[in-house]
Amino acid sequence: MTRDESLEATALVHCAGVVVASLGLAHVAHAALARAVPALKPAVEPAAYWHLLFAFLPIWIFSAERLGIPRIDVLTGPPAKRARRILMTQAVGLAAAALILVAAQTALNRSLIALFFGLSTPLLLATGAWERRHVARRRGASRLLIVGPAPPPVAEIERARGRRAVWQAACDLRAVEARLNAEPVDELLVAPGTTSEETRALVELAVALGVTALVPLARAVEGLPLPPPRVETVGSAQVLVYARSGPSAAAVLVKTLVDRLLAALLLVLLAPVLLAVATAVRLRLGGPILFVQRRAGFHGRPFWMLKFRTMRVGAEDELPALRPRNEMDGPVFKLTDDPRVTRFGRLLRRSSLDELPQLLNVLAGQMSLVGPRPLPLSETALLTGTHRRRLSMRPGLTCLWQVSGRNDLSFREWMALDLSYVDRWSLGLDLAILLRTLPAVITARGAR
Repeated sequence: MTRDESLEATALVHCAGVVVASLGLAHVAHAALARAVPALKPAVEPAAYWHLLFAFLPIWIFSAERLGIPRIDVLTGPPAKRARRILMTQAVGLAAAALILVAAQTALNRSLIALFFGLSTPLLLATGAWERRHVARRRGASRLLIVGPAPPPVAEIERARGRRAVWQAACDLRAVEARLNAEPVDELLVAPGTTSEETRALVELAVALGVTALVPLARAVEGLPLPPPRVETVGSAQVLVYARSGPSAAAVLVKTLVDRLLAALLLVLLAPVLLAVATAVRLRLGGPILFVQRRAGFHGRPFWMLKFRTMRVGAEDELPALRPRNEMDGPVFKLTDDPRVTRFGRLLRRSSLDELPQLLNVLAGQMSLVGPRPLPLSETALLTGTHRRRLSMRPGLTCLWQVSGRNDLSFREWMALDLSYVDRWSLGLDLAILLRTLPAVITARGAR
C-alpha cells in the first residue's frame, strides 16, 4: 500500500462521515423548522429510514470513488475540479435515494431530503478545501529520492509530486540501499542518463524494499514480475510507475473504516477495563501510567506508540547493559526473564492488556487493527533488504507473528510472516487474524 493510497482512503472515509453526519443534522434542522413552521410536515422518525443508509451509503461511496473525489490529483488540483466531482456524486446520490425510497415504500419528507442534500453539499465542499491542505501537508512531509548522474529539475519535480525531493548522483546500489534503509522514502525516481542495467537494478531494489519506482517513459523495464506499470506525468515528462500489486481502493477504504469504527467502539466498551488497569498500574508501580515510545510507522515515519507501563521507571536506560543477553537473533531485543519487567507488568503482558492504549493510535490513523508490529526506531534502522518492505503497511495491534507464537519464533520467521502478510494482504486475511487473536491472547501463546 502506498502513502497516496492511504491518503485517498482516509479522504473517502472523511467524506462518508460528512454524509452520515449531514443526515443527522438534517433531521434535527427539519424538526426545528417543523415546530417553527406549522405548514411543514413533522419529520419522519429516524427509526423509519436509518436502515436505508446501508443501501444508500455504499452507492454514494462507490460513485464518489469512481468519479475520483478522493484521488490525489483531484484533492490537490483546482478547487473547481473537485467541486464538479462532488456535484456529480451528489446528483447520483439523489437519484439513488429516490430509487431506494420508492423500492422501500418509505414516506420520507421531501423537505428532509432537500435539507440533507442542501447541508451535505456545502459541507463536502468545505471538507474538500480542508483535505486539500491536509494532503498537501502530509505529502510535503513525504520524500522522493532521485537517482541519476545528471542534475534534475528538483523544484519542478517537487511541485509536480507534492513531495520533498533529494538528488543522489551516484547510481551505486549499495549507496542507494543504505539511503533507503536510513530515511523514510516513498518514491524513487530514476533520472535520465542512467543505463538500462542501472535502471532495472534500481527498480528491482526499490520494489523489493516497498518503495514505488518512477522511470522515464523511454527507459521501460521489461520482464519484471510485477503488474504492468501505469503512466503518470512528473512536471513536463511522463514516467512509468512500478510497484508491487496493491489492494483495491475499495478494500483499503473498508480497512480504514473498520479500523476507525472498531477502535472507537472498543474504546467505549473497554473504558472500564482501561480505567481499572490504569488505576492498578498507578497503585502497583507508581510513576507514569503509560509507556510512550517512538516507533516506526507507515513507510518508517515515527509516531508515539502508547502502552500501559510494565517496567520499572528508568528501564530504557538499563537496556545497553542487557543487550549481551539478547535471546532474539537479528536487530530486535527480546529477553525471557527481563529483570526490568515487574510482576504486575508480566501479568499485563501475558494478558496483552498492556497493548490496549494503542486503540488510540488506531483511532488517530497511526496504526491499524491488523498489521506488522511497530518496532522502535533504533531497531527499524537496522532492518535491511526485503525486511524493509514490512514498512509498506500500516503497523498493527495484532499480526501473523502475534498469533503464530510471538517470542517462540526466530527473527527470520517473524520477518517471513510479516512479508507474507504484506504480499498477500486481503480483508479476509485481516478477519482470520482477528479471529485467531482472541485464542492466542487467552492461551498467552509465546507471550513473555
